[in-house]
Order: sequence, then structure tokens, then C-alpha cells
Amino acid sequence: MEALTRQVIYGAVINLLVRDGIQGLTMDRVAAEAGVAKGTLYVYFENKEQLLKEAVDATFDPLSNSLVVLLDGDFSPDRKLAEFALCNLQFFDERRDLIRVLFYDREMLNSDKTHYTDSRYRNILRRLANVLDEGVEQGLFVPLDSMKVAAMFLEANMGVVMQRIQDNISGDVEKDARQVMNIFMSGLRGRD
Repeated sequence: MEALTRQVIYGAVINLLVRDGIQGLTMDRVAAEAGVAKGTLYVYFENKEQLLKEAVDATFDPLSNSLVVLLDGDFSPDRKLAEFALCNLQFFDERRDLIRVLFYDREMLNSDKTHYTDSRYRNILRRLANVLDEGVEQGLFVPLDSMKVAAMFLEANMGVVMQRIQDNISGDVEKDARQVMNIFMSGLRGRD
């Protein structure tokens, strides 16, 4: 019952964020949107900040889980990177309104926390570096600093996401994923 209640509350938070932005998120409004008493929120969450953090984490958990499975899977390193780019772009494209709020809202941008220190980000970064190391070992990629290149690859993917949001582009993520991969694979393979 607790898990179901949390899911309903997380859904209410996400709906409010998309509709009204972070400044429109209040405990009263979340309770009304979720159809629960305001006191119920305080049973599960200490404050609005904790509620927001957990709702956002719950939203991103499926992406993180999918990427971990993909990066730890049996595909070749180059295929893992291509699938990563596609999976990442599809996830963000499907949630573009939420992402726009989270990345462009001034309250979130002025947060003390940076995504570079987030454990989810660091975990994916390490796994990408392992894939790159695997590609070097197999002779698919030129020798490289895997953590730095993994960071470049991850940030390139996020840059494409943000540009798509800025330009109000949706759908056809395959084209953008291919473009990222073509650029990176050219450098990774060391062919001019």
C-alpha cells in the first residue's frame, strides 16, 4: 500500500511540475492532485524538497536501470554506445515537458547540488568508461582516457537533449542518436 501511495504522490508531483513549474509545487497542491490528505504527505516526506527529490529520482530510475542493463550487457562496445544514445534520447524526448521544467526552472538551476556529483550520474559514467575500456581492449577504439571520454559522450547526449528542447523538436530521435554516434565513433576509431 505504501509503494502505491508513493507512486500516486510522485505522479501528482510530476503532473504539477509539468503544468505549473516548481514554483507552483506546494504540499497543499500535491495533496489535492494526489487525492490524499496533506497529513499523508508528511507521513512519507519531511518537506517539499524531499518530496520533489524523491519524485524526480523515481522518474529517472527507469532510465538509469535500463542504461545499467544495456552497458553491462552482451553487445559489442560500439553497439552499447549506439543503444545508449538512442535510449537516452528517447527517454528525454518522451518527458520533454518535465525536463524543460527541471533544467530551465531557476530554482532548480540555483540548487546547491550538481549532477556531476550525483551517484546516478557517476554510476553511469563509470559504466560508460568500462565500455570504452572494453572497446580499447578489443581493438575497436584507439587508446583513450576512458573517464574523460565517457564524460564527453554523456554530456554530448545531454547537450543534444537540451538543444532539442530549446528548438522544440520532438520525435525522430534516431537521427540525432546516429549523428552523436557518427561523430564519436569517428574519433574513437581514430580514423580521419
